[in-house]
Amino acid sequence: MAVVKRGEVAAHFSGRGKAPQCVLVHGADRGAVLDLCSTIVRQTTGGTDPLAIIQLTEAQVTSASDRLYGEFAARSMFGDKQVVRISEAGDALVKVLEPILASGEEGNLILIDSSNLPKNSKLRKLCEQDKRSLACALYEESVHELRLRLERQIRSAGMSIGDEAMERLLQVVSRERSVGESEVNKLLTFAYGQSLISLEDVMAVCGDTVDSDADELFDAVFEGQMLTADRHLTALQAQGAISKGILPLALQHVARLQSMSVQMRQGQSVNDVVSSPRNNVFFKRRASIAKQLQTWPLEALLEAEDKIAEAMLSGRRMAELDDTFVSRALLALSWQARSLGN
Repeated sequence: MAVVKRGEVAAHFSGRGKAPQCVLVHGADRGAVLDLCSTIVRQTTGGTDPLAIIQLTEAQVTSASDRLYGEFAARSMFGDKQVVRISEAGDALVKVLEPILASGEEGNLILIDSSNLPKNSKLRKLCEQDKRSLACALYEESVHELRLRLERQIRSAGMSIGDEAMERLLQVVSRERSVGESEVNKLLTFAYGQSLISLEDVMAVCGDTVDSDADELFDAVFEGQMLTADRHLTALQAQGAISKGILPLALQHVARLQSMSVQMRQGQSVNDVVSSPRNNVFFKRRASIAKQLQTWPLEALLEAEDKIAEAMLSGRRMAELDDTFVSRALLALSWQARSLGN
């Protein structure tokens, strides 16, 4: 159909015309990408039935050539439209997606999210040029745009912030919309009752995020460093991290490893994969991610995904044992990584 801006996507699901069959949302602002995908899911399914969402990774789709078509063509028990969500996708998806779009068949919405795709990306070209698809790119704000938005958020709470404090805040927050807003909300809570947010307030609250600690945890787990993994998990829980939030982050980590593993199977070296702008691996983590990719074959990563999903389900059924299921799952994966590395 077209390349569209974020604010134009909703109009294509308004019911006044034919809805797209496939939507690609990509960009450097990961929070904004996931937020828009959630909005599309709600517009398509009504947002009330979790069974209406079929969650897949690129690795799951490309490892079984008929998997995507089967989910695309499936019908729910009540005949409602479902959404096939494919996360962290790249060009490997094209070989199974292109025949579906070319067939002209009607089916469930295929909703794809990805990191920032270059203009020569095969997946991006397919979705931009296909008459039944939409492509929407979401980019990080400039520092100036970020500053103005955070200042508006602070003013709306009846506070102001000093220049030095704002400079420090801009240094420690990500330019992803959701991360910046989360950090400011923490800051506003900490400084409640004050009229001015100081540099000391920012230093006390911002910068040491759970996401950063979680990265260290998952790197230790998938390297097979059991004692280090246990220490990081204990530290996260001591900070008040909610266990049910740790395993979804672990699933995201596994999905990224799966995507990069697929790229290696297509002939790229591990160094090229971890250095690629598409994969957006922080330079200090590249050696660890490379080691994880060399340790875990794709088949083992698919099994790891199943183990984490099982632990999440067990935690929902027995919420009082949530911490136990998290610990068992992650330490079991760490033990498996040690075994795979030997």
